[in-house]
Amino acid sequence: FTLINTVDFIKRLQKIMDYQGESASSFAEKIGVQRSSISHILSGRNKPSLDFILKILSAYPEVDLYWLFNGKGIFPSEEKTKP
Repeated sequence: FTLINTVDFIKRLQKIMDYQGESASSFAEKIGVQRSSISHILSGRNKPSLDFILKILSAYPEVDLYWLFNGKGIFPSEEKTKP
C-alpha cells in the first residue's frame, strides 16, 4: 500500500533493528519472515505489507503503530531497560 513513505519507513525499521541489536537475519527470524523479505524492504525493492507491519508490532510491543507508519510519536513507546 502507498500510505507509507518507503524511505522514511526504512529508516524507522533500521532504528528498531539497531535499538534491538538485531541483524537483518535475526530480526527476520524474530518476526517470522524470510531474510530476503527484510533485504528487499531495506533496499526499497519491496514495500512493507500490512502483514509485515503487524508482525513487527506483535514481536516488539514497544513499537508504536503511528510512529512506524508516519514517524509521529516516539520510539520506544514505553521505556524498557536493557538487561
